[in-house]
Amino acid sequence: MSKPVPESLTLEAHYLHADRAMLGVLWLCLLGALGLAAWHGTWLQAMLVGGGTVLLAHSLYALIRGSLLFRCFVAAAFMVMAALHINQAQGTLEMHFSIFVLLAFLIIYRDWRPIVVATIVIAVHHLAFYVLQMQEAGVWLAQGVTFGLVMVHAGYVIIEAGVLVYLARMSFNEAREGEVMGQTVARMIGDGSGVDLTCRANMRSPMLDSFNALLDTLENMVSGLSSSMQQLGQLGSSVSKGASDLRQGSEQQQDKTRYMVQAMLELSQATADVARNAADAARASSEADKRAQDGHAAMQEIAREVASLENNIAQTGEAVDGAAQLAIDIDQVVDVIKGVAEQTNLLALNAAIEAARAGDQGRGFAVVADEVRNLSQRTAQSTSEIQDFISRLQQASESARSAMEQSRTSVHRCLQVTQSSAEILAGIVSEIASIVGRNAQIATATEEQSAVGEDVATHLHEVEAVALANTAEAVELDRLSAELEKVRVVLMRDAAQFRTGR
Repeated sequence: MSKPVPESLTLEAHYLHADRAMLGVLWLCLLGALGLAAWHGTWLQAMLVGGGTVLLAHSLYALIRGSLLFRCFVAAAFMVMAALHINQAQGTLEMHFSIFVLLAFLIIYRDWRPIVVATIVIAVHHLAFYVLQMQEAGVWLAQGVTFGLVMVHAGYVIIEAGVLVYLARMSFNEAREGEVMGQTVARMIGDGSGVDLTCRANMRSPMLDSFNALLDTLENMVSGLSSSMQQLGQLGSSVSKGASDLRQGSEQQQDKTRYMVQAMLELSQATADVARNAADAARASSEADKRAQDGHAAMQEIAREVASLENNIAQTGEAVDGAAQLAIDIDQVVDVIKGVAEQTNLLALNAAIEAARAGDQGRGFAVVADEVRNLSQRTAQSTSEIQDFISRLQQASESARSAMEQSRTSVHRCLQVTQSSAEILAGIVSEIASIVGRNAQIATATEEQSAVGEDVATHLHEVEAVALANTAEAVELDRLSAELEKVRVVLMRDAAQFRTGR
């Protein structure tokens, strides 16, 4: 609720100031009257009327200054001075301008009533002095005056009075508004300990209504400002805490980033080592592939040689079988020879018997028969040896044939193993070729990974720089939060000087 504003003394102070100014104007009018007195020798009028008016004004100033009555007296005194000047100048038309000038001075009071009093006084003066001048009473209104001229003068005075009344009322209203506004402001300020925004001007006018609306707005703003300051304090605390957390997070991020940079550098180094090893493995695999291909070709050559050896062994076996068959044939022939030798021995024995029977005649024949018998015995003996040799030869041939068969079987197995080995080597060659390709891919990939690792390390360095910058910004934000809190405290202290109804 608005608090009523007590009546101000501002206009009364203005009236006092204006009264002092009007006394000065009356003194100027007295000086003017004294100056005009030298023109036509009207010293007595100047001293009595002009001096008396000024003395009376000072007396009333001491008693009723600042009052409406004194203001009306000043208005009447101004017109008396104007009438004095006109009379001293014997109705010179130019002296009538003093009426308008002095009427204009009255607007300083910002009161329309002295203007009306002055208008009435000067109107009475014109009518009375017109009559007196017409009766030649020794007073002057205007040279060659007529009633019509008096009416013209009266009309101009009324017009000016109307304008001045309007301006005075406007000035009074403005002064009153200023007074109420000033008193409202004084009430708001009070003893200077604060500003009471609940005060309102108790006078209705567009300006004061706008002023009250401004106070409403200010009250709302200050109330909102106090609330905002509290929220700002909470926000400042949150910002300060956030800045502290950000600083700690930035420091942790910096540590983690530094660790990641070191890890990425080590990873890049390890990847580079892997790339080199993969390249070495690729070269070794390529060499192994070449040697495996050579081994595969050698195994194929061995397989061909073993197959040829198997063929040769088979032929040799066949030859041994043929030799064994020949030994059998020879044994049969030896059996025939042996039979012939036995028969020869029998014949020789029969011949020896017959030779013995013949006596000396058969001695020569006996010698021959004996030689034949010896020959048949040696033949039989030789055939026995031959049979024994042939028997051993058959046994050797059989052993050779058996060994050949075993060799053939072994060579066949060796051929199978060689062929299997060749196939295995062919698979190994294919796998080694695949390994060579994969090693090459691994080498390329690890080189690319090493390059990417170095790039990541570079970016991590940049992230570390950003983390450092964030840390600095967090420190600055923390400092700004502290400064913001100081400003908030000052604003809260200032806002506390404004009292609101909310």
